[in-house]
Amino acid sequence: MEDKKKIKIYYGLLITLVVFMGVSYAWFRLKLTQTNSNVIGTRTCLDASLTEKTSKITLSDAFPISDEDGLKQTPFTFTLKNNCDSYVKVYITIDSTYRESTDAAYLKDSFLKVNLSSKGTTDGSSVLLGSQNLTELEGTNKGYILVTTGLKANEEKSYDLRVWMDGETSIADGLNKNWEGKIVVVGVAANEPATLRETILANNEVKTPLTAPGKEVSAHVLEDVDSQTSSADFSQKYYVTYGTGWEANGTKFNLTGTAVTSDTYANSYSSLVGKYLTSSWLGNAGSSTAGTMVTTTNLKSVYYVLSATSSSFTYKPISSNKNTTEALLASAEDDYGTSYYFRGAVTNNYVEFANKCWRIVRITGDGSVKLVLHNDNTSGSSSPCASSNNSTSTAFARYSGSSYTSAFNSNYDDNAYIGFMYGATGASDYASTHANTNKSTILTNLETWYTNNLASYESKLADTIWCNDKSTVSGGLGYGTNDTNYGVYNRLVSTKQPTLKCPNDNNGGKLSKFTVNDTTNGNGNLTYKIGLLTADEIAFAGYANGSSNTTTYLHENATSDYWWSLSPGYFNGDYTSVWRVGSGNLHIDGIEVNVSSNFGLRPAISLVSSTTVTGDGTSENPYIIN
Repeated sequence: MEDKKKIKIYYGLLITLVVFMGVSYAWFRLKLTQTNSNVIGTRTCLDASLTEKTSKITLSDAFPISDEDGLKQTPFTFTLKNNCDSYVKVYITIDSTYRESTDAAYLKDSFLKVNLSSKGTTDGSSVLLGSQNLTELEGTNKGYILVTTGLKANEEKSYDLRVWMDGETSIADGLNKNWEGKIVVVGVAANEPATLRETILANNEVKTPLTAPGKEVSAHVLEDVDSQTSSADFSQKYYVTYGTGWEANGTKFNLTGTAVTSDTYANSYSSLVGKYLTSSWLGNAGSSTAGTMVTTTNLKSVYYVLSATSSSFTYKPISSNKNTTEALLASAEDDYGTSYYFRGAVTNNYVEFANKCWRIVRITGDGSVKLVLHNDNTSGSSSPCASSNNSTSTAFARYSGSSYTSAFNSNYDDNAYIGFMYGATGASDYASTHANTNKSTILTNLETWYTNNLASYESKLADTIWCNDKSTVSGGLGYGTNDTNYGVYNRLVSTKQPTLKCPNDNNGGKLSKFTVNDTTNGNGNLTYKIGLLTADEIAFAGYANGSSNTTTYLHENATSDYWWSLSPGYFNGDYTSVWRVGSGNLHIDGIEVNVSSNFGLRPAISLVSSTTVTGDGTSENPYIIN
C-alpha cells in the first residue's frame, strides 16, 4: 500500500509538454515540420507554460549536412515558464516514435543530429539523438534527454531547437526513410539545488594543508609521480652516487644506504635501477673521480631510477617527504573574505561549462567560483571532462585555428611589458610605465578566445579581480630599464609566503587589480570577464619554485608546453620575465626566456555566486551548470 502511494505521488508531480515533429527523407531530401499542437498537462500545484516564438521549422530540398551548416538553420524557439511558487527540475527530451523498430522503412535515431541551445545562441552540444541517455516518460515511452535544467518560482528560460540529418548519413542508411517523434518536457518537483559554493563545501571537509603553500609542493608518494627521462650521452664517465632509500630531514631528504658505483655510468648503469639519485643530471649526481661521493643530505628532491640504458635513464622525481598523497580543500583570506582553495591531487573539482571542461581552483570570498580551463573541447565531445578526452595540451585555448601558445607581450626590453595591460615604454616614472592603456599580446588573444567561446555566457560570469601584481620590492623603481623585482618574486622566492590578496600598486592604487565594471574593488580596465591564474594561486594548488611536482590537479592535460600565469617576476636590465608553469615546476628563471617567448594560453574565469549545479565533481560525473 505504501509503495502504491509513492507511485501516485511521483506521477502526480509530472508536467508533460508534447510537440509533434515529422521527418520525411527521400534521396537526401529532408522536410521537418513543427506543429502548433502544444499540449501541457498539469497535475497538483505545479504549473508551467510554454510559448512558441516560431510556429514551425521547414527544411525544403534538404540533405545530410555538416554540423556547421546545421547550426545555421532557422531554429524552433520556445520559452518555458514556471508559474508556481516552488522549484521544478526539468528534463527536455525527444520521444522517438520508432526508436525500437527494426523496420527498414524508418530512419535510425543515430543518423539524426539535434542541437538545443539557449535562445539566440548555439551554446548547446550538437549530438546524435541515438547517443543520448534515455529517461522514463509516462506509460512505456522513453525520451532521449537533451537538457536537464531547473526553473525557480516564476522563472522562465528560452531555447532554440535545430534538427538536421547527420552529414555522415549514407544513401543506404537514409534513402526513402521516415522518422517521427515528439518533444516531451517533464517537470518534477524537487528541492532547489544548492549553489556551487555550497555543493563544494558540502562535498569537501575544509582541512589544514599537510604542506606549506609556497614553501613546499603538495604531498605525494612515488606512485603519484609522472616518470621522466634524462639523457646520459654526456655523462658516461661519471661515477654515480646513489642511495637505497631516504629519510626525512625537516622538509628535505637524506639518502640512506649510500654508495658510489664501482665503475663509470657507461659500465654500471644497470646497477642504478631501483636506487635513488641526488639529481636528474648525472653531472651533479656523480663525479669523474672514482670513489668520490656527492652530498647526500639536505636534498630538496630525490630521483628514483625506474630503468636505464647506456644513453639514458628513466626516473621519478620525489619532492615531498610526507609519505602520503595530499588532496584537500583548505582556506586562506582573499580580497573579499575567506577563500577556499583546492590543493594537490584533487579528483572531484571538474566542471562542465560552455561545452568545455574546467577545474575548480577556489571559491572566492564573495562566493563566486574561479575555474581554469581543463579541456578546450575543440572536438565537440558531449562529455568534455571524461578521461578518454585527455591529452597533453587540451588545457590550452585554441584562440586562432589550432594555435594555443602565445607571447605574454611581443616586446621584452622595458618594465612596462610585465603588464596584462601596460603604459609608456621608456618612461621615467612608475605611474606612466604601468598605466593600463595598452593591451598585452596575451590579453588580446584571450579576448579573441572569449569572443568565440564565452560571449553568450556573460551573465554567468563574475566580475572578480584578476591580479597582475605590479608592486615592486627591494627599492625596485619599476620603470624604464631599471632592475626591478616585483611582489610575487619576493613572495615565492624570498619569503615563500604566497597570498590570495592582490596588493595595491606602488602609488596605493588599483593598477594591478583588473576588473570589468567593478571599480570599488578593481580598476574597471578589462573588456571581458576573463584572466589567468596568478603564481600565488598556482602555489596554493601545490607547486613551489625550484621543486618538481607532477601530481597536482593543474598538471593534467597541460604537459606539452609551459603555460603562462598572470604574475610579473622581474626586469633584469635586459628583459622582463613573468611566472610560468612547466615540467611540474613553477618557473621564473630561464636562459633566453622572457615575455616574448611562446607558451600555453590557459584561460581562467569566475562563475557567479548564484550558480547551481548537478553532478559530484568527478571527471565522469562533473558539476554541470544549471
